[in-house]
Amino acid sequence: MDKWTDIKERLRHLGGAVKLLADGYELTLKKAHDGKKIFVIVYVNGAVEGKWTETKDEKPVYPEGRFWRPMKRAAYRKKVYAHAKRAFGKKEADRMVTPRVVGVVPTFGTEGAVVAHLKKHFPDLEIKAEEVA
Repeated sequence: MDKWTDIKERLRHLGGAVKLLADGYELTLKKAHDGKKIFVIVYVNGAVEGKWTETKDEKPVYPEGRFWRPMKRAAYRKKVYAHAKRAFGKKEADRMVTPRVVGVVPTFGTEGAVVAHLKKHFPDLEIKAEEVA
């Protein structure tokens, strides 16, 4: 079994957790819920800080943000496209409704999504050995 399948297995059940080492950071992935949704949250060195969500030119400002999910949003909804096209022209209307990264968030919808993100950006990460008390 490879490390990616092992990570998915450990996160399969609610409350599942796994510790990883990537680029000198310790990542803790935990499957949790908020009463409505089930998600996987990524802690970097045991913390989640709000300032790490900032982006500049669609890239995270802080290095800890690299481990989180990029959140894409458009400035305007698609339903205003026809009006914007008449008012501003096609090129500007296309830019207005095209989604772009506006921040990064520490939650992923599924364990597969977090594994795909880490596999793409950090292929050399390691699963941290469990300490026995």
